Amino acid sequence: MTISDFFGMIGNAISDTAQDAYDYAKDATEIAGLKKQIASNKATLKDCYAALGEFYYEKYKDNPDAEVAENVKSITNLEYANKGLEVKINEIKDAQTELKAAKEAAREEARKAAAEAKAAAENEVDDELARVKEAASDAFDAAGDAAEDVKDAVADAADEIKDNADN
Repeated sequence: MTISDFFGMIGNAISDTAQDAYDYAKDATEIAGLKKQIASNKATLKDCYAALGEFYYEKYKDNPDAEVAENVKSITNLEYANKGLEVKINEIKDAQTELKAAKEAAREEARKAAAEAKAAAENEVDDELARVKEAASDAFDAAGDAAEDVKDAVADAADEIKDNADN
């Protein structure tokens, strides 16, 4: 066996292995596609059975065959229960809506009360500021009058001292 024969055998073995892997992958892909189609068919069958069952139920619910009477009764009971549950859901949603509206109304009332309290406080501050300004003005005027009185008293005392000094 020559080297070229040896490499030829290795090449053939690699080629055969690659072909086997390709065939396996091709088969696996085909099997996966078929399984997907089976699953899709089963889903369609399930829908068809459900539609047929619903048709039968609607048509014969008032007078079902004895062998399906228990199932018809169960379906009727479940439909009735679902209607009750839907009423309960609507009651909860209505209560949520009412609560939300009540909270918003309370927030609005709180905003109004806060605005009114702020305005009242601002008015009280303005009134107190006016009183303080008036008191400060009165004190300033009184201080000016007192200063004038002191000035007059000093002038009188100076005149008296001058008169006493001349005598």
